[in-house]
Amino acid sequence: MISRENIQQLFEKMQAAGWDMDQKLAWGYFFKHKTIEPLKILARELEQNGYDIIDINQSYPDKMYWLQLEKIEQHSIDSLHQTNQKFYQLAKQRHIDQYDGMDVSLI
Repeated sequence: MISRENIQQLFEKMQAAGWDMDQKLAWGYFFKHKTIEPLKILARELEQNGYDIIDINQSYPDKMYWLQLEKIEQHSIDSLHQTNQKFYQLAKQRHIDQYDGMDVSLI
């Protein structure tokens, strides 16, 4: 589980590397499950909430399915922590095997 302290460290490293954390960035979010259908359902639901579906694919050798979503948004440490907590809870409620965290890139 990604802690608030992990997010704070991420923000500090990004700022030290010259990232402007006060701008909108492309935040990617990842879910993992043993079958594809629950991920498709989740993807459609989150798409209605402004998330773009980037990909659903199967990884090897574990043959798990990965859902990658993206949303252009500005985050603070606390807002990203809240988003992660929401996605951990959503995965649990939908019986998705795992919310696997996020990544970020420039727009």
